[in-house]
Amino acid sequence: MIYRFDEVWNGRVVTELVDPRATKDLYKGLHFPASDIPKQARDLYLLNKVRLLYDRDQVTTRLICKSKKYLDNPLDMTHSYLRAMSPIHIKYLRNMAVRASTSISLTAFGELWGLISCHSYGQKGMRVSFPLRKMCRLIGETASRNIERLSYASRLQARKLINTVPTEQNPSGYIVASSDDLLKIFDADFGLLSIREETKVLGQLKHSQESLAMLEYLRERKFTSVLTSQNLSVDFPDLNYDPGFSIIAGLLLVPLSVGGQDFIVFFRKGQLWKVNWAGNPYEKNVKEGTKEYLEPRESFKIWSETVVGKSRDWTEEQGKQ
Repeated sequence: MIYRFDEVWNGRVVTELVDPRATKDLYKGLHFPASDIPKQARDLYLLNKVRLLYDRDQVTTRLICKSKKYLDNPLDMTHSYLRAMSPIHIKYLRNMAVRASTSISLTAFGELWGLISCHSYGQKGMRVSFPLRKMCRLIGETASRNIERLSYASRLQARKLINTVPTEQNPSGYIVASSDDLLKIFDADFGLLSIREETKVLGQLKHSQESLAMLEYLRERKFTSVLTSQNLSVDFPDLNYDPGFSIIAGLLLVPLSVGGQDFIVFFRKGQLWKVNWAGNPYEKNVKEGTKEYLEPRESFKIWSETVVGKSRDWTEEQGKQ
């Protein structure tokens, strides 16, 4: 499976290759909550490009030291291939009927982009030899470079159409693309270009009152860096518009001048959209008496959730173009 993280570290399986003789479970298109791979695990994936578990049912081997003095300096196992997994993760794999697993990190611009996640099933574990681990690392590094290359290509295309570098002739930069090209590149429903107190509409502006209210707010705030939002009421609590925003839900703002007085803003409408999770993501904790402890999901069957009022996600590439 190719597993990609979003901006809040939820994951989604974007593609998979399955041997139907081994399992009937399919995960393509399903979302996994950020808590499935917590921050400390993500940090390790960034350091250890290939991680593996030979057999989930193997008994963890104890570490033995020669004498008590060796306990003064804890053993650094950061780069160890043969290290125990969290008991919660072991139970997680057991609930998925996975016997062995191998993960290959995908990184982009110094951050964890996603994982190539490989699962093995059956009654026996699966060893991954050292030469194969080296090949897996090479695959991960090659795929990571391609992800960065595609991102750079997308940004370069956008920058050819929007030049945000001011010159003496064009103190606010210039736009060489048509409205349709810009909306297509940024996957926006419509937008506004504001330069020297003059405004040009991008696309068809059917909801002028909400757009004008947002235009005046952005002119007043004079943002000097690129910003995105999927939910205006949450991200801009000081935005006072009594009727409220019923159509516009998200925006991408690109400043076109140093002081932030000139800018181009892309809008997205709010949507009613369904997210398919691999099991109920809210069933994590189990209470036993007065104590509450973390417990992985027992079922990974599709669990659907309807989200109201938010716009589509702005990708990292769109926000940095």
